[in-house]
Amino acid sequence: MKIEINHITQIYKNKTKALDDITLDITPGLVGLLGRNGAGKTSLMRILATVMQPSSGDVRFDGKPVAQNLPEFRAGLGYLPQNTKLMPYMNVFEFMDYMCVLKGINDKSKRNAEALRCITLVGLQDQGKKALGKFSGGMLRRAGIAQALIGDPKFLIIDEPTTGLDPEEQLYFLNLLTRVGGERTVLFSTHIIQDVENICERVCILDYGTLLYQGTIDDLLLTVNDRLWQCTAAPGEEQALRDKAIVTRVAYTKGKPVIRYVAEKSVFDGSERVVPALEDAFLYTLGGVKR
Repeated sequence: MKIEINHITQIYKNKTKALDDITLDITPGLVGLLGRNGAGKTSLMRILATVMQPSSGDVRFDGKPVAQNLPEFRAGLGYLPQNTKLMPYMNVFEFMDYMCVLKGINDKSKRNAEALRCITLVGLQDQGKKALGKFSGGMLRRAGIAQALIGDPKFLIIDEPTTGLDPEEQLYFLNLLTRVGGERTVLFSTHIIQDVENICERVCILDYGTLLYQGTIDDLLLTVNDRLWQCTAAPGEEQALRDKAIVTRVAYTKGKPVIRYVAEKSVFDGSERVVPALEDAFLYTLGGVKR
């Protein structure tokens, strides 16, 4: 399913402009959505999930306007919001049965089969009698993605799925997204940039409601290739470097800042070229690390 976002603007009642004339194509595969807090990511996902209408502009799927084909679009949509509120006294089968009803699956035998299919996909088939209120954070996220997979949707919206998970559950969830994402369009929003780098081929970057970049990760890395440097400075020298280059990372080792920065040539003694990561290219696109 190809999603076309055409000149979307979102202005809230308090006059805040969350999205400013966004035009974007989301094609099949895993697409990472990146941006600082307040960039407009959640507003965009809520519009795509048909939770709210944009102030102006429209969204199309496979060339059809969503507003004119809302039932068809929703039938092919799966959504996992960041704050998933699951019924704590239900077990996972009861929860999935309830979500199947909401998805319009009225036949009991079909609901049972679909619930089992989705629960098995996320590895919860042995947890059927356990109340959701006793699930770990990772298991709750698995239940959340299971409900998003009801009806085998062709478009998945996944918001911050690995936040708060331990490393083992993070890895499981990323592997799961990779498996289910190969056959559909997945928009994956996260603050964990390495997660996007590990599983996505394409990325979109928003900042203050504006689309700064859409394209492949490889092309984004080229924007800082052979221009990324690293040096170890004295604590008082960090500001001087910021005045000369765009800083993408500052980490302290034994009290001294180790600084990565983008510049056409070395601007600080002892600087060495380093291989860029997605984090470097992302922060360079945003104009550097916030001071």
